[in-house]
Amino acid sequence: MKNSIKIINNYEYKKLFLPDVSEHNLFNESKIQVYRIENYLRSILMPVIPYRTTFNFLIFVTKGSLTQHLESASYTLTEHQVINIKQGNITATLAISDDVEGFFVVYENEIVTDIELGINDIKFFNSHPFTTLKPHVAHWIQQLLILLEEELFTEGRVMEVCISMMQCILLKVIKSDIETKAPMSRQLDIAFRFREYVQKFHIDHKNVLFYANLLHISENYLNKCVKEATNKPPKQWITEISILHSQILLQDATRDIAGIAFELKFQSPSYFTRLFKKITGYSPSDYRKHKFMAD
Repeated sequence: MKNSIKIINNYEYKKLFLPDVSEHNLFNESKIQVYRIENYLRSILMPVIPYRTTFNFLIFVTKGSLTQHLESASYTLTEHQVINIKQGNITATLAISDDVEGFFVVYENEIVTDIELGINDIKFFNSHPFTTLKPHVAHWIQQLLILLEEELFTEGRVMEVCISMMQCILLKVIKSDIETKAPMSRQLDIAFRFREYVQKFHIDHKNVLFYANLLHISENYLNKCVKEATNKPPKQWITEISILHSQILLQDATRDIAGIAFELKFQSPSYFTRLFKKITGYSPSDYRKHKFMAD
């Protein structure tokens, strides 16, 4: 379908975004793959049209900076920071500094299925993509990634060893992040889960009652929790996340603005335009020209 965000596999990703990749790496179908950002991603062409992947990948920056869009937010990674992007998420690389260094790690779902996690760990693993590591933890992960890279490129590599190392890296990231977070209050937990649901269902469901029902609470209580936790009412979150999604789609110059409005199930293109201008200060067409077609 023309107006859907493209889902790309490992081979297609490397073909599209890693122009300097070797033939060996291009056809590499290993369930874990490690690449150096400085050797491959620096030459990526900007802006990148948003996409979804059939695999998971982790970006770990050791120097410089890299900005990655993920679902309804953008994250700028600098030294000691990690972003973990799951299969099926809408994502795109927005900016890379000339001096960036680090690791781009591809891994399939089966790598994480055997990791034993407590309930709080699972909640983090499914919900928090961006992590700032303490320097000693970042050093530990960097050293293990170097060992993983060496093992993967060894002729007699043992895949079970590679899987164990990757699982250790993921667990270290998870545990490191959890240590810095205080337990959520009920209001924060409801607000957080509300935002997660909105990111999944905002296209088809733009009314607050739908999300209150999902959370098994009243609409009034949902309004109270979200407003107190975020200083924004739920309706504003739903609208802003839909508009953020439209901003991603507007990066593709082949997409028709009216088509984007209908794809995201706004009442009409004119209603979409009014909301877009209210939130961004630009009409959709002016936003597209200002942000992506200035050159």
